Amino acid sequence: MNNNVTDHDEHSDNCECKQCKSIIPRGAVICSTCNSYQDWRSFIPFSNTALALVTALISVIGIATPTIYKIIHTPQSQATLSMPSIDGTTLRIVAVNKGDAPASLIRAWVDSEYLAAATKIRLKNDADALIPPGSKSLTFDVVPLLDEDDSYRSSMEMLSYVIKKEPAPRTEIHFDVMQSDGGFVVQTFKLDAEILFGLLRSNADRCSSIDKINFENGCIGRGTPPEERFPQSKDKIPKGLVDELESRINREREAAVINAEKSK
Repeated sequence: MNNNVTDHDEHSDNCECKQCKSIIPRGAVICSTCNSYQDWRSFIPFSNTALALVTALISVIGIATPTIYKIIHTPQSQATLSMPSIDGTTLRIVAVNKGDAPASLIRAWVDSEYLAAATKIRLKNDADALIPPGSKSLTFDVVPLLDEDDSYRSSMEMLSYVIKKEPAPRTEIHFDVMQSDGGFVVQTFKLDAEILFGLLRSNADRCSSIDKINFENGCIGRGTPPEERFPQSKDKIPKGLVDELESRINREREAAVINAEKSK
């Protein structure tokens, strides 16, 4: 009887291999006879060699996948324009291309019930017309074909809209962006009375030293008849209001520029 107990105790520390049924120590990971796994890997019908080959294959696939992707993938641009800001006659826009191919800015133009259709939206650096993946700042000159007097008179008209809190005549700047697949994205930004006031006042300052026609600068010389100049004697604008409005607009623009820099 004692011998039976001893034999039982000896075998309690051993168990059978799941594959060849040889007696192996309990808790052994690999059978010493057939080299088969005894843990969860015993349920995978692969030999060590097969597992090594699978592991190597996975590694090769991981290395080759980017190359294969480049072969079958067609690069695509996803360009948009955002965060427009106008400081005087300078327009700044952030171009963002989330794709992996360059896009291009085809043209920019003004559609307005107030500014002439000949108003130019001129890119300062022609090389910026190409929009590579990532983000970049685009800077434009806004060039209304007006002389100093017309620019000043028009700025005062815009001031009257601001004072009366009335909407200015519709004025929009449109941009054509061509994607890498040949498709177009047309984006539109509206200009309110305050922006137009600052634009026209800055153009008047720019034209103040021009005494002859200069289409490149947008200043076409003087020539507004005195009877058409604004304001006229019948128009009543409180003294100092123009300077106060300009200061407020400048503060708002400075805040917008700071916010734009923080968001980059």
